[in-house]
Amino acid sequence: MNTTISKQHPIAYLCAEYGVATELPIYAGGLGVLAGDTVKAAADMAAPFVAVGLLYRGHGVVQNLSPEGLQTEGDYYFDPLENGLEHVYLDEEPLFIKVHLTELDVWLRVWKKDMGNGVTLYLLDSETDQNELVERDITQVLYSGTQENLIKQQLILGIGGVKLLSKLGITPSVYHINEGRPAFAHWQLIRMFMDDYGMNYDEAKSAAIEKTVYTNHTLVAAGNQSYPPELIKMYSAYYATKMGISNDVLISDGLDENGQFSITRFALNTSHRANGVSTLHTQLSEKSWPQYSWVNVTNGVHRSTWQAPHIVESSTSNISLWNTHLLLKKETMQFIQKQTGFGYDENKLVLGWARRLAGYKQLPVLFSDLARLKAILQHTDRPVQLLISGKAHMGDTMGKQMLQQIIGYFTNELSGSALFIPNYNIEVAQHLTRGVDVWLNTPELGMEACGTSGMKATLNGIPNCTVADGWAQEVAWDGTQGWELDSTSIAEHFYQLLEDTIAPLYYQRDEHGTPNEWVEIMKNAIALGNKYTGERMLNEYIDTLYVQDNS
Repeated sequence: MNTTISKQHPIAYLCAEYGVATELPIYAGGLGVLAGDTVKAAADMAAPFVAVGLLYRGHGVVQNLSPEGLQTEGDYYFDPLENGLEHVYLDEEPLFIKVHLTELDVWLRVWKKDMGNGVTLYLLDSETDQNELVERDITQVLYSGTQENLIKQQLILGIGGVKLLSKLGITPSVYHINEGRPAFAHWQLIRMFMDDYGMNYDEAKSAAIEKTVYTNHTLVAAGNQSYPPELIKMYSAYYATKMGISNDVLISDGLDENGQFSITRFALNTSHRANGVSTLHTQLSEKSWPQYSWVNVTNGVHRSTWQAPHIVESSTSNISLWNTHLLLKKETMQFIQKQTGFGYDENKLVLGWARRLAGYKQLPVLFSDLARLKAILQHTDRPVQLLISGKAHMGDTMGKQMLQQIIGYFTNELSGSALFIPNYNIEVAQHLTRGVDVWLNTPELGMEACGTSGMKATLNGIPNCTVADGWAQEVAWDGTQGWELDSTSIAEHFYQLLEDTIAPLYYQRDEHGTPNEWVEIMKNAIALGNKYTGERMLNEYIDTLYVQDNS
């Protein structure tokens, strides 16, 4: 069953979310942006690659903030046809895919986005007239609703994704399950091998496993979902009958030691190789799931999405790189002023922290000693501006309370020196990772699988000040390209570094007003960023994850 990756047998990449453009809100956070960057890198490389996801409809993606700083969610309705998507046709007829769920068939309209060089992103959509209203709602909202609706989305993505590619005449060399949600592709692959090749269940299962690889993206419990087996059995019964096996046998690959159906366990048991997304994350994954075959492929970012134009050519001289950076800082300030109504002096030392507002990312640690932070930010000779952006998940009450508290600091104690930029998305991230001076990263050690915002910053010459977690653990931070924060004393070390090292370096200028030592750090940051591109990542996938065993 082994086939070499080629135009005739491309890589099939399945993921629950894709961040390919701000105006297409079918992503929730880092996983989606990473998937979007992967597809873009494949297009740049003209790799044999096809991607499949779901078309969500913009519910809950707008971050609304009350005057008191409390986050609520609003909707962003968009017309797919006006935002770069097209209907998919087969034999001059609109293409629909049918997926069986319990007692009924759900019909899925198919959309596509041409990513260039023969790479296509296909999106499945239950919003179609063939379905009853309840079924039409299945793909409306990303990561929201009942456990049952989440399972329906995952079945549609995995089973529908394999069916779609088959309908289009695409025979992938490998199916890449990017995070566990598409893993139900396994069931359809088994059925396909049984029907097309006359295999029995065991033979088809082995063939399906050999065709499948899996990427784990988090050790956090919320990213490794478990469901009651009774719920899974409601949906698996039909497929078990079609395969001629018992329901218990079919769901056994996902059962954990507590008898729950673990999506991560299911994905690991139904793929022949898995990868973590940074060296440290892979090591921790091997400890958590030692019975599986792991390789490491550290994440990367799509250079032309994240690196500002002219950065590379301007880095030939200190003055030109510094002037380019100042221009980017001004553009970012103007963007933020337009977004928030508040501006700031972009000539200050500007710090940026922006990502999902999850507890383990530890944003509040920056505000542990508010009086000391205020003194640093409002220093007469070396003032500092702090920019923060991020969203709490709509169901994360603690995250919303944390955000409200921090916005309270910005309104009161830190007024004039700290700003919150709402509606964190690709566009906001592009401005921030280009237009600050230092990128902050404060996760709880061992909890950040990779993190990619710091990679984006380095490509723009912005040094990191970071806990050595995720990708940052792979770097020997020595002050020449960024600074490592002591994970056991983040706040104290952060304040100390700002006072004693970072601010003095930034404000140390030559007769032309150029901070030459700082600009050398910027150049080293760019060189570091060159090691963390999407192209490098995809090449490593091809060489280490997609490579097939000789059999």
